[in-house]
Amino acid sequence: MSNLHGDINDDEIRIISSGKVKTEKKKSKLLPVILWVVVSMLLIVFLCIVFFSSIEIEDERLYEEVMEQPIISATSVENTNNVKSPAFTIKTDTIVSGIGLSFLTPNNATPVLEIGNEVLDDSSIVLIAQAADIRGDNGGIVGSFVVKGELVSKGEAKAGFCSIINGDVTVGVADATPMFEQALMSNGYFFRQYPLVVGGQIVENKPKGKSIRKALVELNGKISVVVSRERLTFHDFSQVLTDVGVSNAIYLVGGDAYVRCVDAGGSSFTFGREWDKEIDNVNFIVWR
Repeated sequence: MSNLHGDINDDEIRIISSGKVKTEKKKSKLLPVILWVVVSMLLIVFLCIVFFSSIEIEDERLYEEVMEQPIISATSVENTNNVKSPAFTIKTDTIVSGIGLSFLTPNNATPVLEIGNEVLDDSSIVLIAQAADIRGDNGGIVGSFVVKGELVSKGEAKAGFCSIINGDVTVGVADATPMFEQALMSNGYFFRQYPLVVGGQIVENKPKGKSIRKALVELNGKISVVVSRERLTFHDFSQVLTDVGVSNAIYLVGGDAYVRCVDAGGSSFTFGREWDKEIDNVNFIVWR
């Protein structure tokens, strides 16, 4: 017969609260561990906040110190120390379409025009070439010629021109060009010569004979003096200049006219010969 009132018989055994006791013991053991983990995590978070806050403050301090220092550009440093890279000429000998050419390209040098053979004694020159032609009748310079803004000669017998304004050389072809007025107004330089190449195209000229040819050319954005290693007509010289990629070119005094350059190692190379020192209007384009 079942016991409805929860009583037990003599032959029955009841285990009282054994599961409850075990549960309470487990909970009492886990509680300190949980508290220790929570406190440790809070401590770690606090230390991280303090650490990264100190880094930000230090970075701000360093940034402020750097910004307080003056900023000096490379140009400013160079001007402050009065240091200038040495001037020299890059001499490149090449063969184009079977014709030998010498390209003389000034580097770190300033261009000007000068009159008179006295300039040949200047040791600071790294490239010099005769520029404008001289009249056979009166010894005057052919075409317009400007030196330091002063008009030395006037005329437009030749369409090719070279202007030097604020140290920048421009080679072009035009019967009338504003570069002439700019040279007069800015203490610049200007002279005229036969045109050889304009916009990469040949310009035909009347003289048909052969001679050692020289030119002032624009190639890949740089100005060079070019000397042929053999006698050529104007047409053949213009053709070989276009073959090598010259965009603009005007003639320089050819034949045995004087050209000299000095390379980076101090070696000097001379083409042609010096003219009679009694000729007053011998003129040169010069780089120092």
